[in-house]
Amino acid sequence: MIGRVKTGWRLLEASRPGRRFQDRYRRRQQSVRGFHPSRILYVIGGLALMVVSAFFGWLPILGWGTVVLGLGMIAGEFRPAAWLMDRLEVRLRKVFAPVAKAFRRLNPWAQLAVSTCIALLTFALMYGVYSASFGG
Repeated sequence: MIGRVKTGWRLLEASRPGRRFQDRYRRRQQSVRGFHPSRILYVIGGLALMVVSAFFGWLPILGWGTVVLGLGMIAGEFRPAAWLMDRLEVRLRKVFAPVAKAFRRLNPWAQLAVSTCIALLTFALMYGVYSASFGG
């Protein structure tokens, strides 16, 4: 199973940005024809990851990272989801490329500090929204 995951990741990474998820969708449809339980498991797993992400959404990686992973799983089974993921990837690459480049240049401790600060600030913001909404 780990070998299949590694192979799938390498194929996804090797595809051209803007076509990655559509290529994955096509490969998935060719490898698993007709009704197969793995198709349902991919969709249920993707939806479950997105639901879990709702609880951890204030964390930078555990929240939004798992949403993207869940959408990626669903994109392997639905062409519109694959198209959407490809469009989002291209747009997000343009927006976040300078930030990612600067983040990668930092040493590991600085990366940890930045990630921790983002998590704490997001938590404080969510707590503020909660307090303002419910008067607590």
